[in-house]
Amino acid sequence: MNATRLKLLGTVALLSAGIFAAQGSVAQSASCKYVVSNNWGGGATANIEITNNGTSAINGWTVNWGYSKNSLSGSWNATVTGSNPHSATNLNWNGTIQPGQKVSFGVQVNANGGAIETPAVTGSICGSVATSSSLPSSSSRPSSSTIPSSSLRSSSSSVRSSSILSSSSSIRSSSSISSIVSSTCAAVQQCNWYGTFYPVCTTTASGWGYENNKSCIAVSTCAGQPSPYGVVGGCPVSSASLSSSSIRSSASSSLSSSSIRSSSSSVVSSSVSSSVSSSSSSIRSSSSVGSSSSSPNGVIPNATASGWPYCRSADSDPDGDGWGWENSYSCIVYGSKADTSGVGNFSYCMIGSSKLNLCATDNGSWGYQSGAVCLSKSMCPGMGSATQAPARTALVNANANATTKSVFTYLKSIWGNHVLSGQQDLTWQDNIDQYQRVINDTARAPAIMGYDFMNYGLWAGNPGLKQTEEAITHWNRGGLVTFAWHWRDPNAASTAVGAFYTADTSFSIPIANGQLDTASASYANMEADIALIAAELQKLEDAGVTVLWRPLHEASGGWFWWGRNDRTDGIPAAYAQVVLWRHLYDRLTNFYGLNNLIWVWNGQSGGWYPGDAYVDIVSHDIYDGNRNYESQASTFNLAKAYSQQVKLVALSENSNIPDPDLMKQDNAWWLYFVVWNDVDTAEGVSNSSNFWTGEYYNTNAHKRHVYNHELVITLDELPDF
Repeated sequence: MNATRLKLLGTVALLSAGIFAAQGSVAQSASCKYVVSNNWGGGATANIEITNNGTSAINGWTVNWGYSKNSLSGSWNATVTGSNPHSATNLNWNGTIQPGQKVSFGVQVNANGGAIETPAVTGSICGSVATSSSLPSSSSRPSSSTIPSSSLRSSSSSVRSSSILSSSSSIRSSSSISSIVSSTCAAVQQCNWYGTFYPVCTTTASGWGYENNKSCIAVSTCAGQPSPYGVVGGCPVSSASLSSSSIRSSASSSLSSSSIRSSSSSVVSSSVSSSVSSSSSSIRSSSSVGSSSSSPNGVIPNATASGWPYCRSADSDPDGDGWGWENSYSCIVYGSKADTSGVGNFSYCMIGSSKLNLCATDNGSWGYQSGAVCLSKSMCPGMGSATQAPARTALVNANANATTKSVFTYLKSIWGNHVLSGQQDLTWQDNIDQYQRVINDTARAPAIMGYDFMNYGLWAGNPGLKQTEEAITHWNRGGLVTFAWHWRDPNAASTAVGAFYTADTSFSIPIANGQLDTASASYANMEADIALIAAELQKLEDAGVTVLWRPLHEASGGWFWWGRNDRTDGIPAAYAQVVLWRHLYDRLTNFYGLNNLIWVWNGQSGGWYPGDAYVDIVSHDIYDGNRNYESQASTFNLAKAYSQQVKLVALSENSNIPDPDLMKQDNAWWLYFVVWNDVDTAEGVSNSSNFWTGEYYNTNAHKRHVYNHELVITLDELPDF
């Protein structure tokens, strides 16, 4: 590596940020802003946020906004009137905003062929207008729980609406729940379908329907789910079945039909499947990564004496009332004003609403003992040690080849002082060269290129079947390679394009007696798929290529079948994923003898961690608004704490590139970043589905700033391995 080469300082990007930051004005009473939370091209959801910046309470509010081309198709947590422009008035439970507090309500819009808009929000209480979702300045960055534009999926970490929880009695008694249910009956109904929100059908009587150009779920079908799922944002079939968990609407999770169904062709863009950073519980929670207050021994306890789990992250409680939202369930911030019952002492582990048996023998992960699934005490949030064991000096595969060992040694040497640049290839469109697009915008090439086995197994003639060869090409020009695998339904017919989204397939990891059900047809089909991918990985090893291998990614989100959370056999989804991960590791490492893999775990929740013996690198995927260049330190610290040993931490998918200066300032040293790919448009087109080209997420000035930064390693600076 040429460490002496000076890089440009990127002053254009800094000046641009300053210009944008200067556009805001000081609020007189409240700031009112429109924040796009989920953009799938044909439509979007957004939150309209009202923050009381004054010194006295606001009692009752009305705000106004309008669209140029977009049209309103739904709303929740406010009474919305007007055809365009629109007005929204508070409900009886969110009309009072104390000084420093924020309330929000949600809207869903159709794009109508145009771009998704971020209109100004006005009203008598609005002393200033902000549209922070489109501004790059640090003063107006959205929080790390913001849902990615053009993402297909919802985030469990942002389901909680701070406006609902701003009332001290909002979730503490059945009477308050009934009050909320009653007051939200006027809002548009949605279905919380096992953690993902879909529109409720108006004419379809049962099952899934397709109305108003989007998929929907019949009320009767939605209401038949177990608690805490069901109809939200309106009057369910039975108000009694609506738990405190299900009354919170997720403005960031309403999906259009295009966002919940895989394309019938093989050109399914995995850019729409990218996840948000999860706020799921960490294995360990020191004061640096946990709630605002920690216990004397540095570990936030597992649960309160009243039976609520303690929050693992301060980000879970943005309004500061002591109540948070993690793992699709309420939690209490340790030591906050809501923590009134003291620490509980239970014989089980609480993660979300689940009460998990503790293993008699601690293996550092999940187990199966006495005929039941259990969780090791050392893995239970709040029960393990606050101190991680030192990092391994070697890879988890003791037989890794010399080149792979050399790559890993290099990665360890730069972690904490540099970050590797990376770009995801456009798997499903062979004629678009993401590598060249980076060069065209920055005059530099990415150190890492990301590839995907998504379409391997489909018939000849489909795109995306040259990923192995493209990876070899990048390696031979001196680069590093990472692979994901959007694993299509193993049970799909050979003439069909199998789905990988949970909503589009019934496939479930086959488990019997705590292990993979080796007698099942599903197991046999999985083995055939693993053999196919093993052959491709062998080609890469034969060519001398080391692979940063990231299978079963984003499992905890539940949107892929390997993380599906609607199992009917009582097996926790996290446990099933751990079993499959360990099996995949064993087959590829011990049965197929592949020694060129560095194992990157991307499950994004501590409860899904398969164990230190199976993981080399922990990673997270973050899609956080647009032009938001913060370091993402909170997510970095959560990810870093998942393992019992210190592991390298990478940003394996992202929209916005964190500013290297902020990463250094916040000590959030992502090992590498990998910007997600574009869609099939001309180069330079700015839209929410183009993660590199154009300037929707990263301005050209910011791209040059990053790629020419002295802390960022580009292709020309990599050593020979």
